[in-house]
Amino acid sequence: PEPCTAPAGRPRGTGPGAWRAMAEPDGPGAKPRRRVAIYGGAFDPVTNSHLTCASEIVHSGQADEVWLVPCGKRPDKPKLKTPPLDRYVMCQIAVNTMFSPEFPIKASDVECFEPEAMFTYDLLSNLRDKYPDIDFCFVVGSDWFQSGTNISSWRSVNRSWKPGDPEDQKSVVSGHKLLAEFDFLVVPRPGYVIESNPDDPTGLQRFGPRLRWLNMPDSMTFIEGNLSSTEIRKRSLDGKAAPERRSLVT
Repeated sequence: PEPCTAPAGRPRGTGPGAWRAMAEPDGPGAKPRRRVAIYGGAFDPVTNSHLTCASEIVHSGQADEVWLVPCGKRPDKPKLKTPPLDRYVMCQIAVNTMFSPEFPIKASDVECFEPEAMFTYDLLSNLRDKYPDIDFCFVVGSDWFQSGTNISSWRSVNRSWKPGDPEDQKSVVSGHKLLAEFDFLVVPRPGYVIESNPDDPTGLQRFGPRLRWLNMPDSMTFIEGNLSSTEIRKRSLDGKAAPERRSLVT
């Protein structure tokens, strides 16, 4: 989006130039603020489609860097069996194989080695506190804005919870805070259309004030892929030739 996550007190405009304004230096002689897009996921495994999407974000000019952030434990994904270390190493190998060292995409272990599952709001809040000189945004697909999905219902850790309190109170609904405090870069996914209207030309404002589409410069066309990690895992079990499978994963 334009902009990525802003520290308290910085403007949070919604027009095309808002993100650029937020990346400007804070004063004479100050360095421009870095804009980092957080691309989270299980990456089980990371695929060419993931890497293509990350590179398109950089080429769009809507981020200075992209961090691939493989998740740690995921109670909501009982079929996720690959250990976090393996998935993180796969991301490192993929990034270092596909891109030159100077290209601003990297794999980050900010989440995968946490002892408990990390909610999105907690992840972004921690990054905001740890890197106050960086403007962060979170990458999501357009599939998150379809019937049956609702980011405003996402949860985060209940900081007031203490041992002895009910277990179901260890987390609280904080999706409204997530949508209000952080910026989202929405990537179009095949088959997941978001309808627009005259009052909401992008189709995104009804979901939150800080959502923006991934848009390419006029001279570029967005390169999209539809290869899922699930499909890779299926093919790895059906007896296909190994070289054929390897060509799907970097």
